[in-house]
Amino acid sequence: MNSRIVKLIIPAKPVNKNLINISESPVPVSKGINTIYKTVDFFEQNIFLKKKIKTITKTVKDKIQLRNIINLHNNNGIKDILQIKKMVHHIALEKNILSPTGMPNIKLVKTKSRERVLFDGHHSMLAYMISGKKYLHEIPHLIVEDEKDKFVSDKDILVFFGEHAKEIKNSEWRDYVINWQALYNKQLCKREQENMGELLDSL
Repeated sequence: MNSRIVKLIIPAKPVNKNLINISESPVPVSKGINTIYKTVDFFEQNIFLKKKIKTITKTVKDKIQLRNIINLHNNNGIKDILQIKKMVHHIALEKNILSPTGMPNIKLVKTKSRERVLFDGHHSMLAYMISGKKYLHEIPHLIVEDEKDKFVSDKDILVFFGEHAKEIKNSEWRDYVINWQALYNKQLCKREQENMGELLDSL
């Protein structure tokens, strides 16, 4: 049975040494766990919350710039600037932005061409960027990839567009973003900001 790998990555101290605490957990792909979202849910409920995690500390060699990460919202899909300001204050107190369960808000996938796509946690990542973080390893995050291929397919990424996925051909998802705050027939939008750097600049 094919599996996806969920990598949980937390910055380790001292932060100036580019160290991360990383765990890698396989999640089987089945009828009940067939999307990226369901993979993350399974990981949270059956691995993370049950503390079935083995963590190792590594030195980061491949530094991924936050500005280059692909966003799935234009600036009009960022609903709460006040929330970002509160997060910036939280980070200034040297606290991480986490979900109520303690898992990172920031969740990504890796594509075949080694792009990182942010599918959850846009507000959180913007807050870290405003706070001066420049690289992905400097912030807590999850990344999901196929166990065999080490990336996810274009078809897998379409799930992030919900019911609008049927309007997009697999490889054309890069041309679109989603705005869940808009009326249904206006939720699927042409991409305006190409990455998180452009999104931050536009705000």
